[in-house]
Amino acid sequence: MCKVLTLLVVILLLALTNAAYNVTLLKSVLSLISTREPWINTPIFVGHNTQGGDLNDLIIWLHQTMGVTSLTMNLFLQPEHIRPLGHFKITRYNGIALFFCHDKHDIMWLTLDRNLRKLRRIRLIIILRNQRSGSQGAIKSIFNALWQYQFLNVLVLQRDQLYSYTPYPAMRFFKLDIHTEPLFPHAARNFHGYVVSTPAENDIPRVFHVHDPLTKSRKVLGYAYRTFVEYLDHYNASLRLTNPDENLDPTTSVNMNHIVQLIIDGQLEISLHPYVFTPPTATKSYPLLIYPNCLIVPMRNEIPRHMYLLRPFQLYSWYILLFAVFYITGILYCISPKLNKSSWPQRLGLNFLDAISKILFISPPITIYRPTWRHLIIFLQLSVLGFMSTSWYNIELDSFFTTIVVGEQVNSMDQLVHQQQRVLVKEYEINTFLRHVEPRLVEKVSRLLVPVNASEQVSALLSFNRSFAYPFTEERWQFFAMQQQYAFKPIFRFSSACLGSPHIGYPMRVDSHLETSLNHFILKIQDTGLLNHWVVSDFNDAMRAGYVRFVDNVLGYQSIDVDTLRLGWCVLGIGWILSALVFSCEYWHLYPWRFIA
Repeated sequence: MCKVLTLLVVILLLALTNAAYNVTLLKSVLSLISTREPWINTPIFVGHNTQGGDLNDLIIWLHQTMGVTSLTMNLFLQPEHIRPLGHFKITRYNGIALFFCHDKHDIMWLTLDRNLRKLRRIRLIIILRNQRSGSQGAIKSIFNALWQYQFLNVLVLQRDQLYSYTPYPAMRFFKLDIHTEPLFPHAARNFHGYVVSTPAENDIPRVFHVHDPLTKSRKVLGYAYRTFVEYLDHYNASLRLTNPDENLDPTTSVNMNHIVQLIIDGQLEISLHPYVFTPPTATKSYPLLIYPNCLIVPMRNEIPRHMYLLRPFQLYSWYILLFAVFYITGILYCISPKLNKSSWPQRLGLNFLDAISKILFISPPITIYRPTWRHLIIFLQLSVLGFMSTSWYNIELDSFFTTIVVGEQVNSMDQLVHQQQRVLVKEYEINTFLRHVEPRLVEKVSRLLVPVNASEQVSALLSFNRSFAYPFTEERWQFFAMQQQYAFKPIFRFSSACLGSPHIGYPMRVDSHLETSLNHFILKIQDTGLLNHWVVSDFNDAMRAGYVRFVDNVLGYQSIDVDTLRLGWCVLGIGWILSALVFSCEYWHLYPWRFIA
């Protein structure tokens, strides 16, 4: 009998508890919203002890009176079946989410978080139990949970009261009247001095520290830092560096692996250091830049100076000139008059020498008196051809003698393996590097990778260590390449062995309240061209701070020696041999065609 009474008491208490939500007030709020901001989708999140009858009545009222659809999520929904509501075409503009909440420890908060991923700006109404304490601390705990999950467009219903909140500059909540317009706050355009805390380390050229000689204080520069600070200033927020007294020398580099982990753990909401990779548990802003990530390789394969005589023309050009000699020989043979007592082999030989002289733009071996119009027209064309080919060759040859000509460079992973070029890679980027390598080359390329920390990699590149290649985005390369713009010979070059085109954006926590406004601001400064301007101006600041320097690797005057003309001596030697052979045939009257005849 005692057990039966106990059971009845428990059932009675549950019944009283189940009727603990003010659904009437909720209907009044929804009716008012429908006259101002209509919607068509209503996701409903059901927490502890929600009375089934009241919930069914609410759903019927939504369908019949409001003319909207509903989707109910409860504790019985398996985690593998939870999908963001964006997959069901629910957006922040066409939906209002309802959450019957027990307290801040309700397990339905996790379901709410999963379902409203990327929908933090959706209109959300939290319905609290009437029996719940209406104290300031109890209400504040709910808003702390909302801020933890980054829900900003929120109404909280408790008994007959409406509440909302703002996190700027610090989290505070306030009461609302049902006739307040608008009930849901607009997107913030003024953060009222909200403080963003994040570390700033060296990440040339995006972020780096310099010492101001005038104020004797440390300043932070770099196009990424300037963009971030201008964004905060535009929205009336401020930046607090968490490492103001850290001693950072030019060879140090930011540990992005550690910063991203802080964001994942919830200890950091955003980083002012742009990055190319973020895990699924974090997100990234709209890209500041999209540049290919390729290998910076040292210049190699300097060709011998005696080959300079051959390099002004590419191989196909020499083939064209060789064909032109025989073609012009045939033309001259056809239009030239027959000389007295001259055989066709003699005429053909003279025309061949004449064709070579026309190509080289030198005096011809024969003189034609009283030429015809055909001679004048053809010889005029050949003179122009000879002048152009000779001038082009001389100009190219002169420019080669004032620099160092290189041969084949590393432009693919196959050439990287063939030349056994080692690559200095950050330890946490090795897997990303190998993902962009063809499967057949992964094992061979992995043997060439030298894992180091970020500081060692930057230090090696700043000291122009030619023993390694370095994977860097093109935006970093443009900055470093300015150092060798006056160099006699470039030390590094940006190869075509690329590893994708990553998006360079600010990493932040998923669904951060800063994401939307930051993305709009980045779009604006890209339109104005400020990023390109800052990259150039930052180089001057970095050079004054000692991070970079101009490379002046002048090799001095190099005179042309005998070995430089080795190819010319070979051509001259072959010419002497052929001349001696022809002279011998002429002297002893050795004509091969006579024996053939």
